[in-house]
Amino acid sequence: MRIFLSLKPSGNASVPNSKTWLHNLYEPLLDLGQDVCLVRIDEAASYLNAKNESPLFKEKFSEYILKKVKTEHNKKKFDLFLSYFVDKHIDSAVIEEIKSLGIPTANFSCNNTHQFYLTENIAPHFDFNLHSEKSVGEKFKQIGANPVWFQMAANPRYYHPVNVKFQYDVSFLGSSYAKRAGYIFNLLENNINVNCFGPNWLINKPNEKLKKIYKEYLRLKNLFNSVLACSSDKRHMLSSKINNYDLQCLLRKKYINYMHYPIPDERMVSLFNESKINLGFLEVYSSDNDSHSITNQHLHLREFEIPMSGGLYITNYSDELAEHYEPDKEVLVFHNNYELVDKVKYYLNNPKEADKIRKAGLKRALDSHTYQKRISDLFIDIGLNSKS
Repeated sequence: MRIFLSLKPSGNASVPNSKTWLHNLYEPLLDLGQDVCLVRIDEAASYLNAKNESPLFKEKFSEYILKKVKTEHNKKKFDLFLSYFVDKHIDSAVIEEIKSLGIPTANFSCNNTHQFYLTENIAPHFDFNLHSEKSVGEKFKQIGANPVWFQMAANPRYYHPVNVKFQYDVSFLGSSYAKRAGYIFNLLENNINVNCFGPNWLINKPNEKLKKIYKEYLRLKNLFNSVLACSSDKRHMLSSKINNYDLQCLLRKKYINYMHYPIPDERMVSLFNESKINLGFLEVYSSDNDSHSITNQHLHLREFEIPMSGGLYITNYSDELAEHYEPDKEVLVFHNNYELVDKVKYYLNNPKEADKIRKAGLKRALDSHTYQKRISDLFIDIGLNSKS
């Protein structure tokens, strides 16, 4: 098939030179023998001299994409227009015009559980809306959009075991967000060495001193507003923000040697293999603190990247996770802080049992959760012949 693909390579702006979606979407399409015309959003922003997701960028990029599609389509017809867009990227009228050329359109998005607003304006204009969180299909239907469940996975050409020695008992790769700092603090207080790599475990670079001053200012502002707040809900929300920030400060003060800045993509796979246990969290919230109830639990890339890299993985239990792995046979799961501490200690002290689960998780990931397989299944789901 001939596919027009447009996406932003990075999955996280805080990770330097991240190419997450090139590895996980673009490269598997090439592996499957597809003819792909790629337009990178970051390169387009530079070419158009417009800041990504600004109103000027949306205007210029919409014109650019439409012209590019028409020009390339005239050379050789496209069988699919595939994108990873949010509302700030593209004008919906452009999607309709691309469809008028007879090209099926599909847009991928994730984090719709708590960030559905990012794509809800453009979603009804695509033929297919690929979503990674199983539960959000109804959200798309409610706005007249057509959902297709396209669960996360990983590319085994990039995520694979490497022969390195264990350097860490437990590691966590990701940002300090909501309850995560509490989980980490509890593990450290129980004499479990957890090394954290990602945003907000340390004051983010660059301009750490200025950012620390600003964070202290926000703390005082929240403290002042909480005193004046008449609503108990608002006081609770503000106090939770303060508590979360204070806990982050305590972690930096008491356990500074276990806190690290984000690491580049090429370092991740080694980290997964250097860690006896890799920690993950499925919980997502409607705010950056735990004052709000859990919005949902959904799977992320880590649920597939870590087992496929040969790492032993432990994360929250969810029914959706149990559809993809056998709990405590292929990945470890926990239901609360106490179980997390107990299981981590047990498998650190029983390396043979840990290795058995590690190998079973790798096998399941390779058998069932590659992006090559996900994409092949997707073509069948949306009625495209991948060999045409």
